[in-house]
Amino acid sequence: MKIRICITVVCLALSVATGAAIAQAAEAAKSGASSEKAQSSSGGTSSSASQKARAVPVYTPPKRGAPLARVGGGSRGVEDGLPYISVITPDHVGYTSMSAPVLYWYISEDMKTRFEFALINDDDIEPMVEVTSEQMMTAGLNSMNLADHGVTLQPGVAYQWSVALVSDENKRSSDIVSSGQIELLEMTEEQKTVLENTSGEDRVAILAREGYWYDTFDSMSRLIADNPDNATLRTQRAALLEQIGLPVVSAASR
Repeated sequence: MKIRICITVVCLALSVATGAAIAQAAEAAKSGASSEKAQSSSGGTSSSASQKARAVPVYTPPKRGAPLARVGGGSRGVEDGLPYISVITPDHVGYTSMSAPVLYWYISEDMKTRFEFALINDDDIEPMVEVTSEQMMTAGLNSMNLADHGVTLQPGVAYQWSVALVSDENKRSSDIVSSGQIELLEMTEEQKTVLENTSGEDRVAILAREGYWYDTFDSMSRLIADNPDNATLRTQRAALLEQIGLPVVSAASR
């Protein structure tokens, strides 16, 4: 299946935040506090909340060995004074539990140039999705929902996706490109049950711990969209970006 569309890129603002805790850290804080300390504290509840705010979810990469899968996303473009673009993925194949996930990328500055997005299955000659845009690109996080393009990922298949800024169509070697990989890994019934009974930051923490990068980042971004003034969530997202080796994107959020 090949889809060619011209779109206006959806942008999400990336901004400053302070950390948030996972449920396990909160429970540990509560169980570790003595009644005497709670009474002498100016507020036992506020103390637990403060400890919770200092923690962040920890992304656990897949245990299996895999070659590096991300291209771009370092600091080269920034150091060279060029526009910087990076897919929001780990440097290995990232997992999702969704057959049509949302993919995110970051661009360092507002600019009007040709933008290209592609999703490729190595078994096919043509891209599954090929999107172009001539619209103004807005600095910050951008996203694309694969469900909007009728895409369904198959379990166990590593797909490559890429974003590119094309300044000269006659000189494609000057393109600024970033790419990564994504694989659909179906959850176990136990994982599904746990997630059905959790929400918010607890859900993000579980997804990160289980190694579902794309689900983790999308869930966190949706929380931020629903709570735009919550600085805790925004710094929590910045910490996740730091964990996967995207210091430029992470720094831009602080």
